Amino acid sequence: MATVELVLALLAAVALGGAIVKWTPFPLPILLVVVGAAMSFTSGFEATRIDPQLFLLLFIPPILFADAYALPRRDFVRVLKPVLLLALGLVVLTVVAIGYLLHWLIPELPLAVAFTLGAIVSPTDAVATVATTETLPLPARVVHIVNAESLLNDASGLVAFKLAVAAAATGLFSSAQVAGQFVVLAGGGIAVGIAVEWAGRQLWRRLLLRNQTGDPTVQSLLTLLMAYAAYIVAEALGVSGILAVVAGGLWASGQELMELTPQARRHLREVWRVVQYVLNGLVFVLLGLQLRDMIAGVSAYEPWALAQYAVVLWLALMALRLAWVYASAYLRFRTGWGWTGDRRGPDPRRVFLVGWAAVRGSITLATALSVPYLTSAGTPFPYRDLVVFLAASTIILTLALNGVPLPWIIRKLRIEEDDGTAIEEHTARIETARAGGRAVERALTTLVQPEDVLFGNQLLREYEGRVELHGFDPVQSEARGLRVAARRQLRLAAIAAERAKLHEMRDRDVINDETRRALESELDEREMLASSTTSRG
Repeated sequence: MATVELVLALLAAVALGGAIVKWTPFPLPILLVVVGAAMSFTSGFEATRIDPQLFLLLFIPPILFADAYALPRRDFVRVLKPVLLLALGLVVLTVVAIGYLLHWLIPELPLAVAFTLGAIVSPTDAVATVATTETLPLPARVVHIVNAESLLNDASGLVAFKLAVAAAATGLFSSAQVAGQFVVLAGGGIAVGIAVEWAGRQLWRRLLLRNQTGDPTVQSLLTLLMAYAAYIVAEALGVSGILAVVAGGLWASGQELMELTPQARRHLREVWRVVQYVLNGLVFVLLGLQLRDMIAGVSAYEPWALAQYAVVLWLALMALRLAWVYASAYLRFRTGWGWTGDRRGPDPRRVFLVGWAAVRGSITLATALSVPYLTSAGTPFPYRDLVVFLAASTIILTLALNGVPLPWIIRKLRIEEDDGTAIEEHTARIETARAGGRAVERALTTLVQPEDVLFGNQLLREYEGRVELHGFDPVQSEARGLRVAARRQLRLAAIAAERAKLHEMRDRDVINDETRRALESELDEREMLASSTTSRG
């Protein structure tokens, strides 16, 4: 199938999955895997292959940059210590334990190859984790820990993978190289990511601000290119491109320019929303497309044996993770190292969610596919097909067995959601409304025209109403909120009547489509503002 036709078909598959996901009990990632697997049996898709390096270059930088950008920096710092225990300690434990387990389970599997598989499946994946948990009512701290871990543990996992592959391909292994390579890959990647993001912002200021070029499209494009630039520069320098992208995204979230116009900020949000949705979807569709080939590669094995290996691997991963999460939480509580939770100790329900809400995804897939076909001696890489199959099985099982039951598990655990964010939002609404009201009061003293004074007083009453809405006790706030919502509904009804009249005039050829689009754009803005005010108060 031609490349253009393939891309269009994949985009259609993503759209199809998004359209039907509400009528299925499955989260979107696993549904898209099923759609991709079904497509692999269609003529033209059976020979679809993925270049791992191209896969990483096209998909991973913008997705990870956006996820890192969205991660609150303050909360990231607060969960850094437990995240480091997961991203470093758990990865090392997983590589070693899974390696010896698989070597025992499959004696003919060389230990270096077993370590390679352990390194491949050790990191959780930010793409899959966010896609699986973003719509679930998880406590905020659990979400921050799981998402931050999945952004950081790729470095340790990839270092372990490179060393294990080198040992399997050459038969040589030096434990003295581990610490040095990790420092170079991780530290270099972080430095490159921050440097590229800083340089990109300087370019942004020089090209756009000084020349007064406020085109939102150009600004959005430059932001997107920074993610790719961080990855490409880091890989060219031999450091971690993934950590460079993550560091660039985290740095960008704290250096957001106030010079952006409201139009540019809105445009940027919409562009990134589309990019994330499309690329996330394509990742899982492509995984489904590869399953048929992966199964064909291990056709020499008995199906029951393959199923046994896959299930044992999943069980071992979950046992290791849950044991590590519980042990590290209680250790931090006893020692006080990075502990910010309840003084009575860790909440077992929240700890369980941290252990359970972690899946494998695109990084595991790309890493497995990048296992070389030949060793340095020119012989086939031992058991490559089995390694790739078990890695893909781990992705499927974690998506299905960890992701699908999550809503049910959350309901059963009955964990109250963190209200810190809601309190912060409530306080911010009161303080910003007061600031706006004070600005209007100051401006009223300079107005001379009666109609301007009338409008100023009306605007001041609106700000006072916002303060009143959020400043009362919950019962009074709810009653006033109902009154405000009723008034907003009147505005929405009036806007709907304007829109109907506009379409009627277009249908009668009183106005042309250009005029209709211009006026309808204004109606859209007013409707979005009224709807937002109705929903948020």
